[in-house]
Amino acid sequence: MKQVNSWLSNADKAIQQHIIEKPGKINSLYKGYVSSLGAMIIQNGLSAALAINMKSDDKLRNKMVESIAFILKSSGKITYSSKGNYTGQTLLNESCTADKDNDIRKLRLLKNDVLDAATALKLMMRTYEFVEIKNENHG
Repeated sequence: MKQVNSWLSNADKAIQQHIIEKPGKINSLYKGYVSSLGAMIIQNGLSAALAINMKSDDKLRNKMVESIAFILKSSGKITYSSKGNYTGQTLLNESCTADKDNDIRKLRLLKNDVLDAATALKLMMRTYEFVEIKNENHG
């Protein structure tokens, strides 16, 4: 929980940068998406859960993964050496590489970091007002 608490300011920045659609307001669909991510990871594995959310036509799911990647990058937890921005796609690639290489330790650490980042995101989202925003394809 200590790690989650230290990531709250980065979670707020991620919300500001990726999630807010109207000043101080967040689409209420994010509550369910962030809440279900942990169960998806436990049930399907990290790579599958990230792939489902990144490859979805629903842009809100993409923004959620982008926010988690932003939190991890901003918190200095990323060990992946890539040039440029660390995005949701980069996070998915790192997870798939660890899966393919059968690097259990790296995959476990990455999974725990993603779960902690999602928890920080969910906690910080509670400080905003949730509203029902109707957009085509949620984004």
